[in-house]
Amino acid sequence: MAEENRRVALITGAAGGLGSAVAQLLASSGHDLALVDVREDALAVLVSDLAGSGARLETLPAELSNTSECERVVTETIARLGKVDILVNAAAILARRELEDVTASSFDEVFHINARAPFFLMRAVMPDMAKRNWGRIVNITSVGVYQGGEKMTSAPYEATKGAVSVFTKMFAKYGASQGILVNTVCPGAMKTRMILEGTPPDILQAIAEVTPLKRMAEPIEVARMIAWLCGDENSYATGATFDIVGGWVMP
Repeated sequence: MAEENRRVALITGAAGGLGSAVAQLLASSGHDLALVDVREDALAVLVSDLAGSGARLETLPAELSNTSECERVVTETIARLGKVDILVNAAAILARRELEDVTASSFDEVFHINARAPFFLMRAVMPDMAKRNWGRIVNITSVGVYQGGEKMTSAPYEATKGAVSVFTKMFAKYGASQGILVNTVCPGAMKTRMILEGTPPDILQAIAEVTPLKRMAEPIEVARMIAWLCGDENSYATGATFDIVGGWVMP
């Protein structure tokens, strides 16, 4: 594909389990990538993994709790790769705490990264997408928005995902006339480092047991839906939530 015709995807949380799976799918299907994560060493590993894909790859280490960093990564993506066609907001922190242990600062930290950052990133990319009357934005929520959370997450974490769900609908309405489709993918339990580390094995087993498919998802299984929503085959879905939960909940 000619370089000028290749679409550019900005992926936050790119070095995480889900973000890296999305990066692999988009790189293999002819996209150029701006890879955003707070962990520079993990970004270097991801770039090495994607080296044979033929994609142009730009790494943008950033602390997305800072709003100016959200704006910077968009500006730098446009400067380095020429545009932003796709935004995947996969960055998140879990910050698992019991209710009595939640402090004002820990509450703010989770909201700044999980909810505020997607808001400002979406707002920053939309003017560039509007120039071409084409754009795709995919946000990530959580099965806990239906249930209020489980032992493997926390109330503030799930509240941030509820906020992102609302932002998705708002930005979908705002972007529709500009050819920008905005959707949410809602995973159930996934085999990512964020979930697996620190979750007691008995909790993981209990979650698998209440899921009709009797297992946790592989990140690539969720990433496939994200990749589809980012392409031309999705021409009409916007403001929607796609549940990839193995039947755990059926709202």
